[in-house]
Amino acid sequence: MLDNNINIKTTNPVNDNSIAKPKIKTEQVVPFDAVDPTKVTKPTKQSESNQTGRNPLNYNPDSVFEKFIRSLENSPVLLEGAKKLLLNKQFINYNIKGDSSINKLFETFLKSIEMNEEEILSFLKFQQESYTRYHGDFFNALRNLFKSNQDNKDFKVILRNFLRSYDCFVSVDETNKSVNAALKNIERNLPDILKKSFNELTEKLLDDYSSNSTDINLNVLKNEIIPFMGRYISKMNDFGPVRDYVSVLIHNIVRLENASKDNFSEDLDSLFDFIKYNLNVGEDEMQKLKMSLINTYEDSSNVKNSSIDSFLKLIESGVKESSNPVTQGMMEDMTESLLFSQNVHIPLTHMFLPLNYNGMFMFSEVWIGKEYDRSGGKDKKSGKKEYTQTYKVFMTFDIQNYGYFETTLVLKDSNIMLDIYVPGSLSSFADTIKNDLSKIFAVKNLSLSGLSVSESTKKRRFTEVFSNLSERKSGVDVTI
Repeated sequence: MLDNNINIKTTNPVNDNSIAKPKIKTEQVVPFDAVDPTKVTKPTKQSESNQTGRNPLNYNPDSVFEKFIRSLENSPVLLEGAKKLLLNKQFINYNIKGDSSINKLFETFLKSIEMNEEEILSFLKFQQESYTRYHGDFFNALRNLFKSNQDNKDFKVILRNFLRSYDCFVSVDETNKSVNAALKNIERNLPDILKKSFNELTEKLLDDYSSNSTDINLNVLKNEIIPFMGRYISKMNDFGPVRDYVSVLIHNIVRLENASKDNFSEDLDSLFDFIKYNLNVGEDEMQKLKMSLINTYEDSSNVKNSSIDSFLKLIESGVKESSNPVTQGMMEDMTESLLFSQNVHIPLTHMFLPLNYNGMFMFSEVWIGKEYDRSGGKDKKSGKKEYTQTYKVFMTFDIQNYGYFETTLVLKDSNIMLDIYVPGSLSSFADTIKNDLSKIFAVKNLSLSGLSVSESTKKRRFTEVFSNLSERKSGVDVTI
């Protein structure tokens, strides 16, 4: 029989005396460290100057806009390249005159910037008027109508549709050139085995940019070339340059569709009908509006400026044709600076002035911005505070044999405030400069609320002068 007594032996004998000892409480392990409210440090409050004009409530260091701002701050300065091109004789003799690909263009450029006072004014006006396609009497009339009917949502929709179709309609030549450039870049990056088939498709496109040719080209692009590229990308998983150029091509195809005469005519008729019947504009005013559109279109198609054309041709040839790496690098920097200054994210008007005035060379840049605040009075009808419009102008000058100048001008309610920074060699003439400027403003019947003249100790960029280069609070985060 089995023994009913089962003995269990342990290596550590149990001591009965341990029962009377107090039990040791095990430490409770918390899965996360609890925050002690008394030890929380309050974040340091940044001053407005440290925020560099950004919107601290909507700051996102990974947003596309913030990346653009950082790139903008590190982008080349147009003044530096232009200074070498106009004022640095050593650079010109060793790099420009010895470069056969751009020497003739450089001489043409120098002749084109010999200007008097009237020509300087025309040069700046041309840049201001051609800054966008929406200038002239017709668009000024539309702006006035919009200001009087800002709460009319239907008018906003019709006006937006017209402006989009107008922009596409007057840009047909540029759009077709962009299409051709995209096709060439696609062909350059395709595998050799597919280039023949791709070229057979592109040969069907017509070089004539008439309306009939545009319809034929759109049919080839949409029904043959795009499906061909779609099959290639899906099968080869090519997510490199080819897909990027296809995206550019599709964008321009959409612009060509919007540029059709039928589409433009339909949007124009909708705009005129709405203005006539919904905004109660008389027949005589409608006729003036229609004639102003014709004049605006003809003027925008014919106006050109030889100085700007020669300047841009010089830069383009320097980038594409120059064999001198120093010259090519400088031209690339100037191109990058011009592209950044025209970006849609910058709410400023940018103008530049390369000038040979009475044998003295100079380069100037002008930045113009608008700001609004509610410091004005109240509207009599609505009782709401009116916005006061303020213009700020930032000008830089680099003048041969004198040096670098800066001017900041603020215009508010017909009052002008002016801050001028001069080279150290002219700082002793500060009082004389102030007196002469005061006399000029008095002759022009301009009210001067403030004027200061001091020595320029640092070259500022326009991003340091304007505080409205920031994302709106209602901006959409498009983080990549």
